[in-house]
Amino acid sequence: MRVRARRSTLSSILLGCVLVLVVLLAAGCGGDGDSTARGDNVYTDPDYGFSFVYPADWQLQEGDSSDVTAGGSATTSVGVFDPKGAVADDTYIDLVQLSVYELNVTVDESMMPDIQAEVEQVLASLESQAANIQTVEALSKTKVGDVPGFEVTYSFSKGAAPVTSTLYFLFDGNIEFQLTLQAATENWEKNAPIFDALVSSFRPGTAE
Repeated sequence: MRVRARRSTLSSILLGCVLVLVVLLAAGCGGDGDSTARGDNVYTDPDYGFSFVYPADWQLQEGDSSDVTAGGSATTSVGVFDPKGAVADDTYIDLVQLSVYELNVTVDESMMPDIQAEVEQVLASLESQAANIQTVEALSKTKVGDVPGFEVTYSFSKGAAPVTSTLYFLFDGNIEFQLTLQAATENWEKNAPIFDALVSSFRPGTAE
């Protein structure tokens, strides 16, 4: 019973997470985090304590605006986007989005094979429903700092714009982070150092 309950919860939450793939932050919204000595900004979430560094000329938006919704709801979301980057349908494409999901179990290393199977099922469902999504890099195990999880990279289209997106599913105790790196495909290589620096700077805070 416990295994079935865990799988049900994870399936619901992961489906909601995967749909961040098509999230685009609304044009015109933004703010600033704390400035660092390098001219970058650092964002620290007041409730969960996670933090990351992002470029000073990118804008911050708390919450998200998505084309579709399904599955579990994030307890908090924050994004940063390039206001000078690519735009499709009046929304920005070059961005990083981080969403937090609370789980009803505390994840440990022994559970990762079951979680991977759930992630694979959800991604397979997504791929079967969205004809324009193509896998660039298949799902694989990863770690961001000491936080284990999985990552996958897709390409798809937003309007007429080709888009590339890497999704991280990260598990820290009873908290799941989904970190989405997204850019117009023509800007992906240019933004790679920004994405790498942000991922390297990510700290999960303290899991419950």
